[in-house]
Parts: sequence; C-alpha cells; structure tokens
Amino acid sequence: MIPKLHHYEKLVGRNTISHIREIAEPLDGKHVVHINATSSGGGVAEILNTLVFLMNDVGIDTGWRTIIGSHSFFKVTKGFHNSLQGNKKWNVSQERKSTYLEYCKRNSMINHINEHDFVIVHDPQPLAMIAGYPKRKTWLWRCHVDISTPNRKTMSFLMPYIRNYDGVIVSTNKFTLKNFKKPQCVISPSIDPLSQKNKKLPRETVKRLFSTHGIDMDKPLITQVSRFDPWKDHMGVIKMYQEMRKKEDCQLVLIGDMASDDPQGPIIYHQIQQKAEEIPGVTVLAEKNDLLVNALQDESAFVFQNSVKEGFALTVSEALWKGTPAIGTRKGGIPLQIRDGENGFLINNREEGVKRGLEILRNEKLRNRLGKSGHEHVKKNFLITRHLKDYLELFRRYEKFSRFA
Repeated sequence: MIPKLHHYEKLVGRNTISHIREIAEPLDGKHVVHINATSSGGGVAEILNTLVFLMNDVGIDTGWRTIIGSHSFFKVTKGFHNSLQGNKKWNVSQERKSTYLEYCKRNSMINHINEHDFVIVHDPQPLAMIAGYPKRKTWLWRCHVDISTPNRKTMSFLMPYIRNYDGVIVSTNKFTLKNFKKPQCVISPSIDPLSQKNKKLPRETVKRLFSTHGIDMDKPLITQVSRFDPWKDHMGVIKMYQEMRKKEDCQLVLIGDMASDDPQGPIIYHQIQQKAEEIPGVTVLAEKNDLLVNALQDESAFVFQNSVKEGFALTVSEALWKGTPAIGTRKGGIPLQIRDGENGFLINNREEGVKRGLEILRNEKLRNRLGKSGHEHVKKNFLITRHLKDYLELFRRYEKFSRFA
C-alpha cells in the first residue's frame, strides 16, 4: 500500500493531519529530491520509503535518487562514516580522495537536478555531488551520523563541500557543527507505525517466524537489532547476556541486514557468528526480514541498544512503539528515546546493563509499566507524521528567507 497522510489519522488525530496539510499548502508544486546511498538497509532508506510518498501526497513533487558506486567507493565512504564518528586511525589518503570524488562527479553527471527547489543530500556518501552543480537552488546536507568528535583530517577534507550547502540537518543538538555560519536544524528521525516492521502481527505469524528460525516462544527473549557495525558492540551484548543467563534462563537474538553501502558488515557478522557458536542460546541472523524484526521486538522482554557511538538508533523507537522496554547507552539520539526509569534504562557500563536486564526479566509489572510509557513517548515524538511536519516547516523557513534575500 502506498503511504497516504490520511492513513495515519486514527493514530495521530484529524487535527494533526489537517495541520500538516495547512503547513504544506504554500509549498504546493515545489520540487524536492532526496539523494542517499541505498534504497534498502538502514534507517535512512526506511524513512525515505515513507517520507517521499507523504511529501508527494501533500502536494510537493518529491523524488528519490540513490547513487552508484564501486566496492572501493563504498569502502571509502564507510571509512568516512567511521572516522566522522571518531575513528582516529583511518587516513584520508590521496587515492581515497580521488576514488570518492570521481564517483561523486559521476553521480552529479547522471542526475539532472538543477531545477529542484530543495535537494536533501543524506550522509557523506553523496556529499561532494554538490560540486557538480554550480547553479542551484536550496541544497541541504542531512547528516545522520554522530559527528560530535570527528576525525579532524576527514572533516577537514569534507568541510569545503559542507560549506557549499545552504544548511545542515542533524538528529540532535549534540551533533551541530562548530564555527559553521550557515543555518543548522535539528530533525529527529522517525518510524512508520504502519509499515510491516511496526504494525501488529497475528500470533500465528509470530509463531511461524520463530519456528523457522529456531527461536523458543516459551523462553524469555532479549534482542538487539542493528547493523553489524563496530559501533554497536555486539560482543558487549553477548557478555551481558552470559552474565544474566547465569541467574535467569533466557535467550539472545542479534539480527541485522547487510546494506549495499557497508562492505564492513559481512566481516563483523562472521566474527560475531563465530563467538555465538560457543555460547548456548545465542542466535545471530543476517537477513532483511521486517516481519521477523517486528516479531522479535514485540516478543522480547527488552531490547538492547549497546552502541559505542550512535546517530539515532531508530530500532529503539521501533521496540518502544511495540510496548517493549529498551536498555541503551547514552550515545547519540538514544537518550532522546529512552527516558531513564520511565520506558527503559540508560546504562554506563556492562554491570549496569546486567543489573537492569535482570530487573526487567524478573518483574512483569515493571516491564508493562516501562512498555506502556515507551509506546506513548514514541507516539508523541517519533512518528513519521512529526517528521514530515518538521521538513515542511523547514522548507517554509527557507522559502521565506529567499523572498527577502
């Protein structure tokens, strides 16, 4: 089903839907295009898969382009991703710069987007494409990663391209750029409550999915949903699970899919898989299966988000929406989603993770209280309708500025 704004009326109310349409009215007929690295795998693609259709539904002519790139290009951009999040060892060599700029130039040549009123470029992969458009309207760089403590050499290379943009959008105030004179805006990511990953599943579907993947319906379940990425600390989750299992019988599932722009994923997956084979009750799954993720988040006693660095971690909101408590670190956008003690727990170390995990496993009343609060928190703050409204308000501000410039 193609997403339409009125589909969300029962969840957010008629007044909210009417208000969004009022905001969109002056933007009727404007041309917008989103550019990112991949059409599937990761939160950006999931958001665009709904947001683009909703923008069209409110009268904005909105497109979505994904870039082309070789394995070496995506290996370089994964290096950008890691070093922007603080990896100090990765070096921006001349060869890597050349590979990156060549493919950005190729993509600018095959994408004719000069006539668009707004161009939203997501993350570092297509960032330098802007150099191929000397005559342009409003270009905005939407950064989804944690750039609070970036590798200085990487940021030094990318900053001249960032400065060409008319503004930057980040997920939390912690990620705003220092000494950047253009406007910066905070827009939190969101989930689509009507997607296959987030809608309520029939019990029989859950049983079938669990049976197929060897997951025990009768044993307490702990899950982490995330890319197989060095920043997600899967090994730390396994160690916390081992400590909890000594005191409470439970099982652990680690699941993530492989995005085409992440050549590092398969390597880390195999490392985690090898470790998991040594430990009873651990299942590691690498597949794109929204229904399975839905079932796991819904059936879990709680979910982990044990990130060392994090852009936002929409998987937290996905679980909270289903009434499942979350335990996570204080990184990136996780504290915006987890209200410590209200809908889950924020932890500083593994010992705290084990302690909080055991509390939730042992206390059904606590699980229910945290879960109910989590659902309401996501409903108020992290649904796609709020995300759409934020973008429309941002476009309106730029339109007003351009009239008086």
